[in-house]
Amino acid sequence: MGIDFENPDNRRDYLSEKLDDLLDGINDTYGTVLMDELISRLEKTVTDFNQEVKELMDQLRARSEKKEQLLGKLRSAESIVPEESTEVPEEPKRAMTKLEKRLESMDKP
Repeated sequence: MGIDFENPDNRRDYLSEKLDDLLDGINDTYGTVLMDELISRLEKTVTDFNQEVKELMDQLRARSEKKEQLLGKLRSAESIVPEESTEVPEEPKRAMTKLEKRLESMDKP
């Protein structure tokens, strides 16, 4: 059974169903207030996550397009430049991100 989490109504129904199961032990007065608060917080969390993923994908797409343009320029420049000067200039070193540093430290024994 697949649930379309892109649809806010389907997402809300799914969360309500799951939270109903969790809130059976809480009385009606606190249960509805608590469930409404939980649903609103979960919806905000999912919305924020989706926005962050969309931004990351947009950045990835933009960087990929830029790389393709640079490769195209390099290929066209290689066809113009004589054979003896086919050296590719070194890329300038950049600072490692926190994630890269953490991954590198995990690789070391």
